[in-house]
Amino acid sequence: MLDPQALIESFGTLAVLGSALILFIETATILGSFLPGDSLIFILGITLSTTLDFPIWLAVPIIIGSAIAGSQVGYWTGKKLGPAVLKRRKRNFLLNEENIAKSHAIIDKYGPRAIVLARFIPVLRALVPLFVGVMGMDSKKYFKYNVIGALLWGGGLLILGWGLGNVPVVKEHVELWIIGFVVLSSLPLPFEIARDYLKRKKAKKLLDSQN
Repeated sequence: MLDPQALIESFGTLAVLGSALILFIETATILGSFLPGDSLIFILGITLSTTLDFPIWLAVPIIIGSAIAGSQVGYWTGKKLGPAVLKRRKRNFLLNEENIAKSHAIIDKYGPRAIVLARFIPVLRALVPLFVGVMGMDSKKYFKYNVIGALLWGGGLLILGWGLGNVPVVKEHVELWIIGFVVLSSLPLPFEIARDYLKRKKAKKLLDSQN
């Protein structure tokens, strides 16, 4: 994965637009999964509050917009090309019956929440929109949850970094904060899985007690 700090510095005064382009590519294509996402947004927020002369009120909608647009491209790619790919005898290593079945199971289990949760998981940010498109989810319904996810992920992380940017302990230990943030950003899905497990365990215990 590329160094997000180095990327932001290389963009100079165009850091917001450059970061938005990277986020678009990362969320729109599987090939862009190697690009930084969470850490890039977080560090951009810190940079906006310290050294970059760019208004936060303008940066937020730009970042959110790029995240929405990228996932919409992934969704429409799956919706338009997915069925045709699946009809071929030689399947794509990603678009195959097994992965589609797994995606169906995830969406059936977690519902539209999976679209929002996937925002916080590398690779799934690009895979889920693609698979949801292949599965034929209603476009209006997908767009609704795409926007919610982009607001929480793009807007939330950017504002968090911006708010913490002038805190001395953050400025002095940026690398540690980034590592910690990357770990925390991967927790929503495990938490959701744990919540579902406890819910099923409680239901089973209740059923056993009734028998």
